[in-house]
Amino acid sequence: MKLSKMAGIERDYTDHYFYSLHVLRCVGRVQHGRNSVKVWLCRCICGNTLEVDQGSLVKGHVPACKTCRRGPCVICGAPIINDDWGVKRTTCSELCQREQLKAKHKRRYYKLIGINPDHNKQRHSARRAADHIYEQKRYQLRLKRLHALPADQQQLIIQKQNEYSNVWRSAYVKKLKESDYNAYLAYRKTLNAYFRNWYKKNKLKNNL
Repeated sequence: MKLSKMAGIERDYTDHYFYSLHVLRCVGRVQHGRNSVKVWLCRCICGNTLEVDQGSLVKGHVPACKTCRRGPCVICGAPIINDDWGVKRTTCSELCQREQLKAKHKRRYYKLIGINPDHNKQRHSARRAADHIYEQKRYQLRLKRLHALPADQQQLIIQKQNEYSNVWRSAYVKKLKESDYNAYLAYRKTLNAYFRNWYKKNKLKNNL
């Protein structure tokens, strides 16, 4: 049994194929426990060369180079060529990794919404109760994000927000008129008073 093991260790695997690797030549030895095993220079089917110890080569622990074992990027499909990253890396760049994390958080979010449809309302109410200026901070954050965008994108976002607000206001007024007519009249009275005051202030500014 010992002789057969030693014979396997000393066997010449030059020009042999193991999975996707073609063995080119022996380039040295490495110590594995009590045994000193050979290290082989191999060429993968993609053209990359790598050094593999004989135990990992024969047992199939390293069937291909890192690039082939990772496969293409799960976001953009490009090959993952950075050797500093591990084999389990599935993205080719930091940008693709951020997109992968974003997609992961989206799946988690939609799962939470499926379990509890009122998740957002409950979280928003809890934050408002914990911080009395939460709405102001939220509004300032939205303005900061809006001003960081180019001017054309800012106009598109503002236009969409105005369209959404008009649709929401029309639906709210219609529903209020059908359900509670007195509340509808009070709403119209308050709205008219607001616009009258706004008109007076702006008219005075223009006259000055």
